[in-house]
Amino acid sequence: MDYPICAKKPSIRKLHHRDIDEQAARLTGYDQSYQQISRGSFSGTFTTCDINRELSLFFEKTNQVVYQNATVPRGYYAIGLLMNTDRTLTLNCEPFPKGAAFILPPGAEMEGISSPDMKICIIHVSCDLLKRELQHQYRELNLFNPDRIPYMLVNNVTETWPLYSLLEDFLTGADKVHLSLEGANQLAALKNTLLETICSVFITRNESDRNKTGMTTRTRHHRLFHDALDIIKDNICEELTVGKLCEELTASRRTLEYVFNENIKMSPAKYIRALRLNNIRREILSVEHSTLGDIAAKWGIWHLGRFARDYYQLFGELPSATKGNAVRR
Repeated sequence: MDYPICAKKPSIRKLHHRDIDEQAARLTGYDQSYQQISRGSFSGTFTTCDINRELSLFFEKTNQVVYQNATVPRGYYAIGLLMNTDRTLTLNCEPFPKGAAFILPPGAEMEGISSPDMKICIIHVSCDLLKRELQHQYRELNLFNPDRIPYMLVNNVTETWPLYSLLEDFLTGADKVHLSLEGANQLAALKNTLLETICSVFITRNESDRNKTGMTTRTRHHRLFHDALDIIKDNICEELTVGKLCEELTASRRTLEYVFNENIKMSPAKYIRALRLNNIRREILSVEHSTLGDIAAKWGIWHLGRFARDYYQLFGELPSATKGNAVRR
Protein backbone atom coordinates (compact mmCIF):
# COMPACT_ATOMS: atom_id res chain seq x y z
CA MET A 1 0.00 0.00 0.00
CA ASP A 2 1.55 3.29 -1.06
CA TYR A 3 2.16 6.07 1.43
CA PRO A 4 0.52 8.49 2.12
CA ILE A 5 -2.83 7.07 0.91
CA CYS A 6 -2.80 4.68 3.85
CA ALA A 7 -2.23 7.50 6.38
CA LYS A 8 -5.37 8.08 8.44
CA LYS A 9 -4.26 10.30 11.28
CA PRO A 10 -1.34 12.62 11.95
CA SER A 11 1.58 10.94 13.70
CA ILE A 12 5.35 10.97 13.92
CA ARG A 13 7.57 7.92 13.46
CA LYS A 14 11.35 7.96 13.83
CA LEU A 15 13.29 4.90 12.70
CA HIS A 16 17.00 4.05 12.79
CA HIS A 17 18.56 1.94 10.04
CA ARG A 18 21.81 0.04 9.59
CA ASP A 19 20.84 -1.13 6.10
CA ILE A 20 21.01 1.42 3.27
CA ASP A 21 18.22 -0.20 1.22
CA GLU A 22 15.85 -0.22 4.19
CA GLN A 23 16.49 3.50 4.59
CA ALA A 24 15.88 4.18 0.88
CA ALA A 25 12.58 2.28 1.00
CA ARG A 26 11.15 4.61 3.65
CA LEU A 27 10.34 7.26 1.04
CA THR A 28 7.51 5.11 -0.30
CA GLY A 29 6.18 5.92 -3.75
CA TYR A 30 9.36 7.67 -4.92
CA ASP A 31 11.05 4.51 -6.30
CA GLN A 32 14.15 5.64 -4.44
CA SER A 33 17.51 3.85 -4.67
CA TYR A 34 20.78 4.50 -2.83
CA GLN A 35 24.40 3.62 -3.56
CA GLN A 36 26.93 4.04 -0.74
CA ILE A 37 30.13 5.57 -2.11
CA SER A 38 32.09 6.45 1.04
CA ARG A 39 33.78 4.02 3.38
CA GLY A 40 32.39 2.60 6.60
CA SER A 41 29.29 1.03 8.13
CA PHE A 42 26.01 2.66 7.21
CA SER A 43 23.80 4.34 9.79
CA GLY A 44 20.77 6.51 9.16
CA THR A 45 17.57 7.89 10.63
CA PHE A 46 14.26 8.56 8.93
CA THR A 47 11.48 10.55 10.58
CA THR A 48 8.03 10.56 8.98
CA CYS A 49 5.18 12.93 9.84
CA ASP A 50 1.82 12.02 8.34
CA ILE A 51 -0.30 15.17 8.56
CA ASN A 52 -3.00 13.87 6.23
CA ARG A 53 -3.32 12.19 2.84
CA GLU A 54 -2.27 15.33 1.02
CA LEU A 55 0.57 16.68 3.15
CA SER A 56 3.51 14.82 4.71
CA LEU A 57 7.01 15.54 6.00
CA PHE A 58 10.12 13.36 5.76
CA PHE A 59 13.34 14.12 7.67
CA GLU A 60 16.38 12.06 6.76
CA LYS A 61 19.98 11.76 7.91
CA THR A 62 22.73 9.37 6.73
CA ASN A 63 26.30 9.06 7.98
CA GLN A 64 27.85 8.21 4.59
CA VAL A 65 28.22 9.84 1.19
CA VAL A 66 25.20 8.47 -0.68
CA TYR A 67 24.33 8.69 -4.36
CA GLN A 68 20.52 8.83 -4.60
CA ASN A 69 17.90 8.51 -7.32
CA ALA A 70 14.16 9.05 -6.94
CA THR A 71 11.09 10.08 -8.91
CA VAL A 72 8.35 12.32 -7.51
CA PRO A 73 4.98 10.48 -7.54
CA ARG A 74 2.29 11.63 -9.94
CA GLY A 75 -0.15 14.04 -8.35
CA TYR A 76 2.37 15.34 -5.80
CA TYR A 77 5.08 17.96 -5.42
CA ALA A 78 8.30 17.46 -3.45
CA ILE A 79 9.74 20.52 -1.69
CA GLY A 80 13.15 20.05 -0.09
CA LEU A 81 15.40 21.97 2.31
CA LEU A 82 18.73 21.20 3.96
CA MET A 83 18.31 21.19 7.73
CA ASN A 84 22.02 21.64 8.56
CA THR A 85 23.70 24.40 6.59
CA ASP A 86 27.25 23.13 7.25
CA ARG A 87 26.67 20.14 4.93
CA THR A 88 26.49 19.98 1.15
CA LEU A 89 24.20 18.48 -1.45
CA THR A 90 24.56 18.16 -5.21
CA LEU A 91 21.09 18.02 -6.77
CA ASN A 92 20.53 17.14 -10.42
CA CYS A 93 24.22 17.78 -11.10
CA GLU A 94 24.26 21.25 -9.55
CA PRO A 95 25.47 22.39 -6.10
CA PHE A 96 22.50 23.05 -3.87
CA PRO A 97 22.98 26.50 -2.27
CA LYS A 98 22.84 26.87 1.51
CA GLY A 99 19.55 28.34 2.65
CA ALA A 100 17.79 27.40 -0.60
CA ALA A 101 14.79 25.18 -1.28
CA PHE A 102 13.92 23.06 -4.30
CA ILE A 103 10.46 22.40 -5.68
CA LEU A 104 10.10 19.33 -7.88
CA PRO A 105 6.90 18.73 -9.89
CA PRO A 106 5.03 15.43 -10.37
CA GLY A 107 7.08 12.84 -12.24
CA ALA A 108 10.34 14.79 -11.88
CA GLU A 109 13.52 12.83 -11.31
CA MET A 110 15.80 13.88 -8.50
CA GLU A 111 19.37 12.74 -8.39
CA GLY A 112 21.65 13.77 -5.58
CA ILE A 113 24.88 13.13 -3.79
CA SER A 114 24.79 13.95 -0.09
CA SER A 115 27.65 14.66 2.28
CA PRO A 116 28.08 12.67 5.53
CA ASP A 117 25.63 13.55 8.33
CA MET A 118 23.56 15.77 6.04
CA LYS A 119 19.98 16.25 7.24
CA ILE A 120 17.28 17.01 4.68
CA CYS A 121 13.54 17.57 4.84
CA ILE A 122 11.19 16.62 2.01
CA ILE A 123 7.67 18.09 2.07
CA HIS A 124 5.28 15.86 0.14
CA VAL A 125 2.21 17.88 -0.95
CA SER A 126 -0.57 16.99 -3.39
CA CYS A 127 -1.30 19.07 -6.49
CA ASP A 128 -4.97 19.19 -5.49
CA LEU A 129 -4.14 20.73 -2.10
CA LEU A 130 -1.82 23.29 -3.69
CA LYS A 131 -4.42 24.21 -6.27
CA ARG A 132 -7.14 24.70 -3.66
CA GLU A 133 -4.91 26.81 -1.43
CA LEU A 134 -3.58 28.95 -4.27
CA GLN A 135 -7.01 29.64 -5.69
CA HIS A 136 -8.37 30.36 -2.23
CA GLN A 137 -5.64 32.89 -1.43
CA TYR A 138 -5.16 34.33 -4.92
CA ARG A 139 -8.47 34.68 -6.72
CA GLU A 140 -6.81 35.70 -9.99
CA LEU A 141 -5.33 32.21 -10.39
CA ASN A 142 -8.53 30.51 -11.53
CA LEU A 143 -6.68 28.75 -14.32
CA PHE A 144 -3.69 27.72 -12.21
CA ASN A 145 -2.50 24.17 -12.89
CA PRO A 146 0.29 22.94 -10.58
CA ASP A 147 1.01 20.00 -12.89
CA ARG A 148 2.48 22.41 -15.44
CA ILE A 149 4.98 24.14 -13.15
CA PRO A 150 8.55 22.83 -13.73
CA TYR A 151 11.46 22.43 -11.34
CA MET A 152 12.22 25.54 -9.29
CA LEU A 153 15.18 26.48 -7.12
CA VAL A 154 14.29 29.06 -4.49
CA ASN A 155 17.64 30.65 -3.65
CA ASN A 156 16.28 33.45 -1.50
CA VAL A 157 16.73 33.17 2.26
CA THR A 158 13.99 35.74 2.87
CA GLU A 159 11.51 33.38 1.22
CA THR A 160 12.82 30.13 2.67
CA TRP A 161 13.67 31.16 6.25
CA PRO A 162 10.09 31.03 7.67
CA LEU A 163 9.71 27.50 6.37
CA TYR A 164 13.17 26.41 7.51
CA SER A 165 12.62 27.87 10.99
CA LEU A 166 9.26 26.12 11.35
CA LEU A 167 10.68 22.76 10.27
CA GLU A 168 13.70 23.12 12.58
CA ASP A 169 11.46 23.73 15.61
CA PHE A 170 9.23 20.85 14.62
CA LEU A 171 12.17 18.46 14.14
CA THR A 172 13.62 19.42 17.53
CA GLY A 173 10.34 18.46 19.16
CA ALA A 174 10.11 15.25 17.18
CA ASP A 175 13.62 14.24 18.28
CA LYS A 176 12.72 14.53 21.95
CA VAL A 177 9.56 12.45 22.02
CA HIS A 178 7.38 10.23 19.87
CA LEU A 179 4.21 12.26 19.78
CA SER A 180 0.85 12.12 18.06
CA LEU A 181 -0.22 15.30 16.31
CA GLU A 182 -3.89 14.43 16.45
CA GLY A 183 -5.56 17.40 18.13
CA ALA A 184 -2.21 19.10 18.88
CA ASN A 185 -2.18 22.89 18.65
CA GLN A 186 0.90 22.87 16.46
CA LEU A 187 -0.83 20.88 13.70
CA ALA A 188 -2.95 23.75 12.39
CA ALA A 189 -0.04 26.20 12.62
CA LEU A 190 2.28 23.76 10.92
CA LYS A 191 -0.06 23.07 8.04
CA ASN A 192 -1.03 26.73 7.53
CA THR A 193 2.54 28.02 7.65
CA LEU A 194 3.74 25.31 5.30
CA LEU A 195 1.05 26.09 2.76
CA GLU A 196 1.38 29.86 3.05
CA THR A 197 5.14 29.69 2.50
CA ILE A 198 4.86 27.25 -0.38
CA CYS A 199 2.12 29.28 -2.04
CA SER A 200 4.07 32.53 -1.73
CA VAL A 201 7.04 30.87 -3.39
CA PHE A 202 4.89 29.69 -6.29
CA ILE A 203 3.45 33.14 -6.78
CA THR A 204 6.73 35.06 -6.65
CA ARG A 205 8.58 32.91 -9.17
CA ASN A 206 8.93 34.64 -12.53
CA GLU A 207 8.16 32.59 -15.60
CA SER A 208 11.46 33.67 -17.11
CA ASP A 209 13.30 32.06 -14.19
CA ARG A 210 11.58 28.76 -14.79
CA ASN A 211 11.98 28.43 -18.54
CA LYS A 212 15.60 29.07 -19.39
CA THR A 213 16.58 27.54 -22.70
CA GLY A 214 19.81 26.71 -24.47
CA MET A 215 22.31 23.87 -24.27
CA THR A 216 24.98 24.86 -21.75
CA THR A 217 28.21 23.03 -21.04
CA ARG A 218 26.67 21.83 -17.76
CA THR A 219 23.70 20.43 -19.67
CA ARG A 220 25.99 18.56 -22.07
CA HIS A 221 27.97 17.17 -19.15
CA HIS A 222 24.73 16.16 -17.45
CA ARG A 223 23.68 14.19 -20.53
CA LEU A 224 27.09 12.57 -20.89
CA PHE A 225 27.01 11.57 -17.23
CA HIS A 226 23.59 9.97 -17.55
CA ASP A 227 24.53 8.20 -20.77
CA ALA A 228 27.54 6.78 -18.94
CA LEU A 229 25.34 5.64 -16.02
CA ASP A 230 23.00 3.85 -18.45
CA ILE A 231 25.90 1.99 -20.09
CA ILE A 232 27.37 1.06 -16.71
CA LYS A 233 24.00 -0.21 -15.47
CA ASP A 234 23.46 -2.34 -18.59
CA ASN A 235 26.97 -3.81 -18.51
CA ILE A 236 27.80 -3.94 -14.80
CA CYS A 237 28.07 -7.76 -14.87
CA GLU A 238 30.51 -7.68 -17.79
CA GLU A 239 34.20 -6.85 -17.93
CA LEU A 240 33.50 -3.15 -18.25
CA THR A 241 36.47 -0.78 -18.24
CA VAL A 242 36.71 3.00 -18.39
CA GLY A 243 38.36 2.65 -21.81
CA LYS A 244 35.36 0.72 -23.17
CA LEU A 245 33.06 3.27 -21.63
CA CYS A 246 34.90 6.08 -23.43
CA GLU A 247 34.58 4.18 -26.73
CA GLU A 248 30.83 3.75 -26.28
CA LEU A 249 30.37 7.43 -25.47
CA THR A 250 32.92 8.74 -28.00
CA ALA A 251 34.34 10.85 -25.18
CA SER A 252 37.90 11.30 -23.97
CA ARG A 253 38.99 9.73 -20.71
CA ARG A 254 39.84 13.18 -19.36
CA THR A 255 36.33 14.50 -20.12
CA LEU A 256 34.70 11.46 -18.55
CA GLU A 257 36.84 11.74 -15.42
CA TYR A 258 35.91 15.42 -15.13
CA VAL A 259 32.18 14.76 -15.61
CA PHE A 260 32.12 12.07 -12.90
CA ASN A 261 34.10 14.18 -10.43
CA GLU A 262 31.79 17.12 -11.20
CA ASN A 263 28.67 15.09 -10.46
CA ILE A 264 29.54 12.51 -7.80
CA LYS A 265 33.04 13.50 -6.66
CA MET A 266 34.63 10.21 -7.74
CA SER A 267 36.19 8.66 -10.83
CA PRO A 268 34.19 6.39 -13.19
CA ALA A 269 36.38 3.42 -12.17
CA LYS A 270 35.63 3.96 -8.47
CA TYR A 271 31.92 4.37 -9.21
CA ILE A 272 31.83 1.10 -11.19
CA ARG A 273 33.57 -0.70 -8.33
CA ALA A 274 31.24 0.85 -5.71
CA LEU A 275 28.15 -0.07 -7.74
CA ARG A 276 29.34 -3.67 -8.08
CA LEU A 277 30.04 -3.91 -4.35
CA ASN A 278 26.60 -2.48 -3.49
CA ASN A 279 24.96 -5.06 -5.77
CA ILE A 280 27.07 -7.87 -4.31
CA ARG A 281 26.05 -6.86 -0.80
CA ARG A 282 22.37 -6.94 -1.75
CA GLU A 283 22.76 -10.41 -3.24
CA ILE A 284 24.66 -11.74 -0.22
CA LEU A 285 21.78 -10.56 1.97
CA SER A 286 19.08 -12.06 -0.25
CA VAL A 287 20.57 -15.32 -1.63
CA GLU A 288 21.16 -18.14 0.85
CA HIS A 289 22.98 -20.89 -1.03
CA SER A 290 25.44 -19.15 -3.36
CA THR A 291 29.11 -18.91 -2.37
CA LEU A 292 30.79 -15.54 -2.02
CA GLY A 293 33.05 -16.37 -4.96
CA ASP A 294 30.08 -17.17 -7.20
CA ILE A 295 28.30 -13.96 -6.25
CA ALA A 296 31.40 -11.84 -6.84
CA ALA A 297 32.04 -13.49 -10.20
CA LYS A 298 28.46 -12.84 -11.27
CA TRP A 299 29.11 -9.11 -10.88
CA GLY A 300 32.40 -9.15 -12.78
CA ILE A 301 34.81 -9.45 -9.84
CA TRP A 302 37.32 -12.31 -9.97
CA HIS A 303 40.15 -11.34 -7.63
CA LEU A 304 38.72 -12.48 -4.28
CA GLY A 305 41.52 -11.06 -2.12
CA ARG A 306 41.07 -7.57 -3.54
CA PHE A 307 37.31 -8.02 -3.44
CA ALA A 308 37.36 -8.70 0.32
CA ARG A 309 39.62 -5.70 0.92
CA ASP A 310 37.52 -3.32 -1.18
CA TYR A 311 34.30 -4.63 0.41
CA TYR A 312 35.66 -4.08 3.91
CA GLN A 313 36.86 -0.57 3.07
CA LEU A 314 33.43 0.42 1.72
CA PHE A 315 31.08 -1.26 4.23
CA GLY A 316 33.23 -1.68 7.34
CA GLU A 317 32.85 -5.47 7.45
CA LEU A 318 34.05 -8.49 5.45
CA PRO A 319 31.69 -10.22 2.97
CA SER A 320 31.71 -13.29 5.23
CA ALA A 321 30.39 -11.16 8.11
CA THR A 322 27.56 -9.86 5.91
CA LYS A 323 26.70 -13.45 4.93
CA GLY A 324 26.73 -14.49 8.58
CA ASN A 325 24.38 -11.65 9.49
CA ALA A 326 22.05 -12.65 6.63
CA VAL A 327 21.91 -16.25 7.90
CA ARG A 328 21.03 -15.09 11.44
CA ARG A 329 18.13 -12.89 10.27
